[in-house]
Amino acid sequence: MRGDPMLSEAPLSKSRYLRWLQCPLRLYLDVHHRELATPPAASVQARFDVGHRVGALARTRYPGGVLVEQGPHQHAEAVARTADLIRSGTRDIFEAAFTYDHVKIRADVLHALDGGGFELVEVKSTSRYDPAKHLPDVGIQAYVTLGAGLDVRRVTLMHLDTTYVWPGGPYDPERILAATDVTAEAFDYARNMAPHVAEMIAILEAAEPPSVQPSDAICRRPYECEFYAYCTRGIEPPDGLDVEPTVDATTAQRLEELRFPLLFVDFETVNPALPLFPGTSPFQVVKVQWSVHRLEADGALTHDEWLVASADTDPQPEFLSTLLDALGRSGTFVHYSPYELTQLVDLAARLPDMRDQLLATLPGLYDKVAQRLADRGEELPPRPDTGGGLASFDLGREAVARGVSHPALAGTWSIKAALPILAPSLPPYSSLAVTDGDAAMLATAEMLDPETPPERRAELRKALLRYCEQDTLAMVEIYRRMVSRA
Repeated sequence: MRGDPMLSEAPLSKSRYLRWLQCPLRLYLDVHHRELATPPAASVQARFDVGHRVGALARTRYPGGVLVEQGPHQHAEAVARTADLIRSGTRDIFEAAFTYDHVKIRADVLHALDGGGFELVEVKSTSRYDPAKHLPDVGIQAYVTLGAGLDVRRVTLMHLDTTYVWPGGPYDPERILAATDVTAEAFDYARNMAPHVAEMIAILEAAEPPSVQPSDAICRRPYECEFYAYCTRGIEPPDGLDVEPTVDATTAQRLEELRFPLLFVDFETVNPALPLFPGTSPFQVVKVQWSVHRLEADGALTHDEWLVASADTDPQPEFLSTLLDALGRSGTFVHYSPYELTQLVDLAARLPDMRDQLLATLPGLYDKVAQRLADRGEELPPRPDTGGGLASFDLGREAVARGVSHPALAGTWSIKAALPILAPSLPPYSSLAVTDGDAAMLATAEMLDPETPPERRAELRKALLRYCEQDTLAMVEIYRRMVSRA
């Protein structure tokens, strides 16, 4: 096989199969030129770490289970150990190892069924079974185990249960995890695996790598490829920073007509697979931070902010009460996407004691809140007096997307793309300690971890506050630039 000493008799694995499905070049490079890969980003590594924690939780549902301890570079020994455990009647085996048709796999849990045969259990730190993502995963495992002669009778995908409300303390593995039977789908998929394996082997045996033109559709979906930087080396898209943006006069006029004070608002949220706060559920979006810049008609600018300080309780009541105090009830609530309003609708549904105050502040949310409650079969709140309260305006969609022309904004209106074009006086996000939403979620989790040293916690808090402040200050500067250039 290419005469390459890096190739073994079983060069394929579940992870390499998934890489091939995304891009044949990714498979080729993973086997022959792994040194060209970019190390995983912190957010990617964090997902791996959560996956390991969820896997460890799943094992506690099988008391007496035995772990096959041989590592990935000891696969032959792991296969032999698995066979010994099966022969000895071990009921539950973790990381059971099998090889068939050039493919090696490790099963999260191999469970002996009472009526004979085995159940393959694949554990995922996801909220549900997603066939597009998970069927190839369980399908190749079924292919290898069945091909190796194992009497597999059931295939299960174990995932997190989003209906579980964590009360605090240790996670309950019997309640936080749910299972979906995917036996029929996995067996059907396995029947069509052989041609895929043959094609992968042909790619690996070829003298030259497959030719693939990099694109976002291939390189970033469903996951960003670790060889993206290598494959796009030397390709520098024009930034167009020397081109002046043009602002549509109608859009600028609309901005000038907004009612002062203008309240530029940004939220930060977390949605961890394993809940951080008592009273919340897996993957629940929890509001943990806000920033508000207030611009008066005379140009005076002030700033307010709030950031969660503890993971002892659900922070959202305090998030909302402090936000409402900062907003007041006159002026315009300026946001950069629908996200902030969506999160306020969620809070109105979750916090009935604060619903009236929220709707009095932002009466435009009434219909969406009413619909959310109606969907749950709850009585609708009375419509508040619409004589006051804040108007709302989406600066991103209604102004930048519609009213700004610039080469760097073709196909996007994100605030990070707009910042160097419309607010060049501000430092780029890349210069901040927290650079994006993923980094903010990781920093928040680390800050709230009781084991984080106080000095590090203070450092993270400062970085998070600076990041959220940058978002609302960028909105202020984008607004000013658009009004001045009309």
